[in-house]
Amino acid sequence: MDDYKEIRKLLKPRRDIKASDELRQRVSDVLNKRVRNRKKLNWLFGGISLSAVAAVLLLLLIPSGISAKEILSEAIKAIGNAEMIEMVAEVRTRPIENFRYIDINEDFVAHHIDISRSDSVLKWRVDKGERIAISNGTDIYTWMPSLNLGWHLENSDSENVLGYIANLLKPREILETELNNFISNKNAEYKVKREGNDIILTVKAPPQGNFDNPYLLNTSISESENIRRYVLEADTKRLKSATVSVLSGDREIVVLKISSIKYENGKSDINCLPKDVKFIETENRPDGLKGLSAEEAASAVLNAFENWNDSILAKVMIPEIYNTVYRDKYHGSKLISIGRSFTSGIGNSIFVPYTLELRDKTIQRHNIALQKTDSRGWVVVGGL
Repeated sequence: MDDYKEIRKLLKPRRDIKASDELRQRVSDVLNKRVRNRKKLNWLFGGISLSAVAAVLLLLLIPSGISAKEILSEAIKAIGNAEMIEMVAEVRTRPIENFRYIDINEDFVAHHIDISRSDSVLKWRVDKGERIAISNGTDIYTWMPSLNLGWHLENSDSENVLGYIANLLKPREILETELNNFISNKNAEYKVKREGNDIILTVKAPPQGNFDNPYLLNTSISESENIRRYVLEADTKRLKSATVSVLSGDREIVVLKISSIKYENGKSDINCLPKDVKFIETENRPDGLKGLSAEEAASAVLNAFENWNDSILAKVMIPEIYNTVYRDKYHGSKLISIGRSFTSGIGNSIFVPYTLELRDKTIQRHNIALQKTDSRGWVVVGGL
């Protein structure tokens, strides 16, 4: 416990531990909201937030005697409420992939993040080159500039779109966010230490999800064994830097790092939408293919590519997507084989292996990702 001596002194303990009913209810409300939103939007966006600071709080509660609510209140107040933040996060991924996706074998891609808070309204913009997302405080718009195609998500949760990066949008609220995460996941290992004027918070966590089939292992932060590290200023409690590393075999590979962060600095026009991009309303989800097994649905979709059967494709994908994103590549392709379906990771997708002969005679082997709609129909959510 010597590692925590200065931190306990910093927090000035005064009273008995007792997490209030109000705090527990807030945690419950947040978790329930995230479950509802993920179920609604998982069909479109293909990991999870950190848990380091929450562990510090709970580890310190017993020896210090201070309540969780009081720690949160004092620490969040100390961080301050910067109205504008400009940040650059480097992530091992591909520029056109969704914001949740990571790949330990890829190079770093710069994510330029601008954050603006005014009258309790949080606005943000995340730009990774081939994929951009913005929020005006209620709605989220995300698009791919090279395709002039985007999506409009009404009343959406930023975590559904951004994954871990959503935590970086509210540096002053990291403590509260991490407490919520810790309460829902107690399998991680936590450490805290002070070095000079810095407080360093570290968490080592196992992958979340079912990996009887390891297909999605190490494809997102939550679906990997990882180590997350925060560095905060001891005086202001402001976030200075953060890194996320994935453990693969005996290697620790950094997959995300904040390369710069500036408070009270940022752009004022972060919510400008491009005029040449067509935005699709995500509420217009197709009904899906009904009465089929996952293998049968995958076969029907992939066979529909040969003659580009709109009567099938329109049931599993939005027309603007399959005509803009997939037609040039897959029109005229022939299905060679279908494998047995499987699950992997934390999502509710079913994966079906397939072999496809493309129009130019090249062979593609991949796993098409399917999900069930509320009306029990199969839709395509990835794997092409």
